Amino acid sequence: MSLKLLVKEELKKELPGVCFQNQMIPSHQLFLKLPDSKAIKAAVSVIIYSPGKIPSQILLIKRTNYKGHHSGQISFPGGKVDKNDSSLYDTAIRECYEEIGVKLSVKEYLGILTPLNIQVSSFDVTPFVFYIDEKKDFILNDKEVQYLFPCYLSALLDKKNSKTTRFRVKEHEILAPYFDIEDEIVWGATSMILAEFKEILRRIKRKNPGDSTPGF
Repeated sequence: MSLKLLVKEELKKELPGVCFQNQMIPSHQLFLKLPDSKAIKAAVSVIIYSPGKIPSQILLIKRTNYKGHHSGQISFPGGKVDKNDSSLYDTAIRECYEEIGVKLSVKEYLGILTPLNIQVSSFDVTPFVFYIDEKKDFILNDKEVQYLFPCYLSALLDKKNSKTTRFRVKEHEILAPYFDIEDEIVWGATSMILAEFKEILRRIKRKNPGDSTPGF
């Protein structure tokens, strides 16, 4: 079975959930365990990119610097709901196209991960998972995205890339876990989403031991 189908099947089952998200929770509790009905609704696209014989990767972006909580951080393509969006799924599709120039399709959609609340910016974020198996020409929105870079699945699963360090958040210093991916620091909500997806991949690996797991 292909990686695409394996991930799709796992997403239909009970999700790893909050306990895996919280493996990457910062020490100052910026994140809540449950979505907040008063928070701003948002969606991101967790895109598995596997064109040809290139090892499967998750597409991450480096955000531009701006006056906001997530300035300059590593994230998934995504953003808040627009008044013209009919659903959170539509938000994920629209934001992906606006930020990296890729129009996702229904045939590439696999399912969702556990929504999470980001207290510091008052967002409820729903992660939608997609699988792209053909080469794409990316057009980055330079007002929002500095650059695009790959998080290879093998790197995400590598224990040595899970680290902890101190971060400056405004006037405070906090201790937080992060993923060291391609010399980039991936922390906060992005790392929490990746932590849950990492467990999805680990489930697949356990069922397909050794070199029999496709796409890794």
